[in-house]
Amino acid sequence: MASVKQEYISLPLRLKTSDGVIGRLQNIYFISSCVITTVVKYYWYGPVVKAWDLRFHIITNILHRYLSESLPHDTPNKLSEKIDFAYIANYIDMNNLPARPLSPSIGHNEEYDIIVDAELCTAYKLPQYGISGDKLNAMADDDRIGSQKGQPRTISCQIVVGSQISLCNSCKAPTGMYKQPKLMVPEPLYPDERIFFHFHGGAYCVGERSLTHIYVYAHTSSVSGLRVFSPNYRLAPRSCFPSQLHDCFLSYMDILRRGFKPENIILSGDSAGGALAVALLIILRDMHLPRPAGVVLISPWVDSTCSGASWATKMSLDYLPSFPLEDPFHPTRMFYAAGRRFSQEMLEELRCPLVSPIFGDLSDMPPMLIQMGRNELLHDDISEFAEKTKLHAENVVKLEAYDNMPHAFVLLDFTDAAQQAFASVNDFAREVFDGERKKV
Repeated sequence: MASVKQEYISLPLRLKTSDGVIGRLQNIYFISSCVITTVVKYYWYGPVVKAWDLRFHIITNILHRYLSESLPHDTPNKLSEKIDFAYIANYIDMNNLPARPLSPSIGHNEEYDIIVDAELCTAYKLPQYGISGDKLNAMADDDRIGSQKGQPRTISCQIVVGSQISLCNSCKAPTGMYKQPKLMVPEPLYPDERIFFHFHGGAYCVGERSLTHIYVYAHTSSVSGLRVFSPNYRLAPRSCFPSQLHDCFLSYMDILRRGFKPENIILSGDSAGGALAVALLIILRDMHLPRPAGVVLISPWVDSTCSGASWATKMSLDYLPSFPLEDPFHPTRMFYAAGRRFSQEMLEELRCPLVSPIFGDLSDMPPMLIQMGRNELLHDDISEFAEKTKLHAENVVKLEAYDNMPHAFVLLDFTDAAQQAFASVNDFAREVFDGERKKV
């Protein structure tokens, strides 16, 4: 019997759908019109917030317009199954900025491949998480079978060092060693090397090899004197939950297998990457696996249901747009189950701690630094998450809120707030590694 070909609806897309001249002109118009409008409004009405200069306005307004208008967010929920999300994934990829290496004045970045072999494919013993645990085990089984057939999957991972990398507490290497190729090997440079292991943000849909993220890694490396590792996990909507979490788990287990000690690792993540970091900590705790020494969360998206009041009250202050969960192009929908109609059943699934860590057991966490902007839409969700984590007496949690700053403000690395945040991350890492424990 012949299979029935799926019929998809036609979508009005604002950005380029091909790499031809017309497509490029379309994107140039999209960005330039936003820049012109922003400049006119800035000089006519003044800044939205006094602390924001014109550069800040232009960058955040371009981000807001891209996130608001690049996809047709008025598409009805009932048409979810009629959307070709494979095409949407290609469209998102096409309109991402191309990956570029860092300039020597900023730092150096290279990639290596993680081979997903049978040894890495540990069975997830997480029956308490229901369908999420089942999905993780199914992915581990698929990887195990692929490896046994001699066709193992690979996950690429970034290594980034900043240009100002200097001597750390136990490192005997000379300043400027980042120029030497051996600094980019994915094994410890000395027995007790300390590193950051970072999961990038981007609503689970973008951010892979993002130059803005790599700048953040380079700055973190420069101020701390440590290397930064960051896996390029699979992205939605091409790969939905729990692909991202599974890749992050495998990447972390691989870094341990390469000889890095858990007590010498600071786990970190921004936005969606922050949620992945907490979800990973929950898995490691529940499966009694080695956990990192500490964790840094930058604007963590810990509630994928977006239930906090600030999603409404901060709308005029953040570049992030706010959409209802009934929107098929809501980042949560594309991440969790692209093409599936939203329902009460899905809402309950989204409250699983491996999807939305705020709803989980947050006991027995490693020392935690949380940074957020006071103006961001996730403000209330992050504040509630921090308070819930602090309820457990054994947890050491520090929450920093930066005035006038939007979501994931460290990506705006030219701001004073971002520089202060980098310095605070360094202070936190030193406290963790030097054995100081101060509850804030």
